[in-house]
Amino acid sequence: MLELRKTLIKMQTLLDELKPVISEELSQLNCLQPNPVMLQMLADNKSRLLSTINFYEAQRKTKESELGTAAPYEHQSLLKPLWQSILVSARIASDLNAAIYPILELQMQKAVALQSMVKQVNPCAALYTADGKSHQNITGKACNINI
Repeated sequence: MLELRKTLIKMQTLLDELKPVISEELSQLNCLQPNPVMLQMLADNKSRLLSTINFYEAQRKTKESELGTAAPYEHQSLLKPLWQSILVSARIASDLNAAIYPILELQMQKAVALQSMVKQVNPCAALYTADGKSHQNITGKACNINI
């Protein structure tokens, strides 16, 4: 029973760590220009935390089957409050994560629109010569510049 309690405490700790990561991800996505490096770091951290939570979830189920018990632990006074806390934290994390999806979709649409605009402008691109005049004929001339 002690091992199951330790597993539940670890799960609760990880869920507590996950909430600010998801909140920061949501905050970054709500910015006009999200920081892609920060978003990648947050996504990596979120993925790591979710993988670890999944590991402890599997461990919890194994320990439950060994002990012949199951959540919500109605008759275990030490486990029941932990499980209820885990459920609340998981619901909060799930709700935050659900709020991310539509914002992420909107950001993806913006990126596709921007990429489309860049492709439309690219054929009309002009190079500027040393005297500041534009030069429309792009010839593919390579320059070796040393600084």
